[in-house]
Amino acid sequence: MKKTFLTAALAALLALPAWAQPKAPGTDYPNRPVRVVVALAPGGNADINARLISTALSQQLGQQFVVENRPSGGGTVAFETIAQTPPDGYTLLVGALGSHALNIGLYGDRLRVHPLTGVDHITISSHSAIVLAVHPSLGVNTLAEFRALLAANPNKFDFGSSGNGTTGHISSALMLHLMGVQAQHVPYRGSAASFADLAVGRIAFQSDTISFLADHIRAGTVRGLVIATPERSPMAPDVPTSAEAGLPAFQATTWTPWSATLGTPLPIRQFLYEQIAIALRKPEMRDRLIQLGNTIPDGMTPDATRAFIASEIDKWVPIVRATGARVD
Repeated sequence: MKKTFLTAALAALLALPAWAQPKAPGTDYPNRPVRVVVALAPGGNADINARLISTALSQQLGQQFVVENRPSGGGTVAFETIAQTPPDGYTLLVGALGSHALNIGLYGDRLRVHPLTGVDHITISSHSAIVLAVHPSLGVNTLAEFRALLAANPNKFDFGSSGNGTTGHISSALMLHLMGVQAQHVPYRGSAASFADLAVGRIAFQSDTISFLADHIRAGTVRGLVIATPERSPMAPDVPTSAEAGLPAFQATTWTPWSATLGTPLPIRQFLYEQIAIALRKPEMRDRLIQLGNTIPDGMTPDATRAFIASEIDKWVPIVRATGARVD
């Protein structure tokens, strides 16, 4: 009898899971790996967010969150990729201001998947300010000197970005529009590729996130002329704000949205929002993102995220059209 009892107890113990992993209420989600499609190239702010948070989610939920970069078409290919997947939460999309708002102004009716209504939204994991960096060989130290140089040499200088319609492209186009000067846009496949040419002077300038450019500014590889925010950044404290530089209307901040296939049940999206929020509250995660020049918003629920993206579309689409920026 005693042996039978012990055998039964041992069998029951072995049948228990080693660790009860969190699940979305009323579901078995996630019970297999989750694909995280990033709408931008590796190395940029969105990619860093996606990889850090995916690692945390893998640990929290006991399933692998696998990052895949699909940067073509300024993020349009990533949207089309996710639109072809079942609405079950097993394919997620991570983007930026460009993919989720600017593309509406650039592509208009040519967009196959609308960034607001063609996917369902989960949360926003970070915001990052935009900085203008120039190659030291230009010999300019202020935005006023930079403007004078471009005004005296219309379309002589090239600027790079991580691709047509990306945040860097439109931020530079906005700055040029506000200053009333012209330069030639050279799109690259990612911020790192563009910066490689900026670092050696093949292009003259680049607008990108403070998280991407700060180390290069501190190293002196490039010169930061302006940060497009009302306050200076501790990441690059010597770089003046747009108001200090004499161009207060130059305001640009990108953000990192997480979305899912249209029709993904709200309990799954709410669960993912809560799990991402847990990851972002971890000191090591929060410190790392802040060290990279990000700010972390609170309360970005699925509904709040959708409302925020709608407001950013309303803000940026007229700006895109005013700059005359386009993609062919």
